[in-house]
Amino acid sequence: MPIGRGSIAPLLAPDLNRVFVETGKERPMEYSLWANVSEMDWNPDKDLQVSGLGTMPKKPEGESFTLDQPLMGGTKTYTAEPFGLALEFTWEGWRDELYGVAKEMVGELARASRNRIEVDAHSVLNNAFSTSFVGFTAAESLCSTAHVGLDGVTRANRPSPDIGFSITGLQAASTRFENMTNERNLPRLMAPVMVILAPVNKFAAREILGSSGRPYSPDNEINALIEEDLSWMVNHYLTTTTNWFVAAAKGVHDLNFRWRDHPIFDSFDDPWTKNAIFTSYQRHTKGYGSWRGIDGSTG
Repeated sequence: MPIGRGSIAPLLAPDLNRVFVETGKERPMEYSLWANVSEMDWNPDKDLQVSGLGTMPKKPEGESFTLDQPLMGGTKTYTAEPFGLALEFTWEGWRDELYGVAKEMVGELARASRNRIEVDAHSVLNNAFSTSFVGFTAAESLCSTAHVGLDGVTRANRPSPDIGFSITGLQAASTRFENMTNERNLPRLMAPVMVILAPVNKFAAREILGSSGRPYSPDNEINALIEEDLSWMVNHYLTTTTNWFVAAAKGVHDLNFRWRDHPIFDSFDDPWTKNAIFTSYQRHTKGYGSWRGIDGSTG
C-alpha cells in the first residue's frame, strides 16, 4: 500500500521541533571478517569433494607397484536466493512531508539490505550444530563429534561434552587443529587464527587472550595461549549467546558467502498515479562443503 498523506499526517504539520527516527548508527559489516566472499558465475553451481592419495606402502623387490586413486566424495550445491524490498509514496505524501523522513526511509532500504546480508551469512554459524544444514556429507552438522571421512575414519571438530568459552576449551580446540588429518588420514596443516564469540564472552576473551599471565591463577604462570597468536571478534549476529567458534584464516576454511547479484537500487514514477517507487534487490547464497577449518561448541 502506498505511503500517502493519511499515513504520515504528523509529518505534514509545521509544529514539530524535531523528528526522532528510531534507527541509530550501524555497526561495521561483520560477515566479511570471517566468511569467504566470492562471486557466482552461474546459478546454481556445485563444489565437489575429492581426496588425495594414501600413505605410500612397501614395494618388495621385484614386485609391482601398489595402485591408488583419489576417492570421490559428495557435492555441495549453491543456489542464490532473491531478496527485495520496496517503498511507494504518493506524490502528495512525498511532496508535502516536511521533515525529510521520506528521504530517510529510502536510505533505510540500504540498511535493510545490509542486515539481510549479515543474517544470511551468519546462518552458517547459527546452524553449525544442525544436521539439516549440511556440507559434502548428508546428516552431518558443520561442528560434530562424528565426521565420517571418505576413508571411514571418524573425526571431531567439537568437544564432547560441549564446553563453554574458556582456557580449557581453547586449548582443546587448538589440539584438535594440531591433530587434524585429511580424507586419507595424512596430517593436515591448518592453524586456527580467530575466535568468534557472542558479546557475553567479550570480557573473558580479553582476560584469556590479552594477558601475558595465566588468567584466574594466583601463581606467576605464563599464558600458554599467547603463542597461538589468536585474534578474536565479538559477533553480534550469533543467535545463541553460548556458542563460540575457532576458525582458520579465510580461504583456508570453507565457510562461504556467495554473490550472484550485488544490491541493485532503483527508483521510478508510476505514470498512472505519479506515485514514487523505490526498490532494492539482491541475490546471494551461503553454506560450506568441508568442515575442516572451523571448530565450535554450544558452550
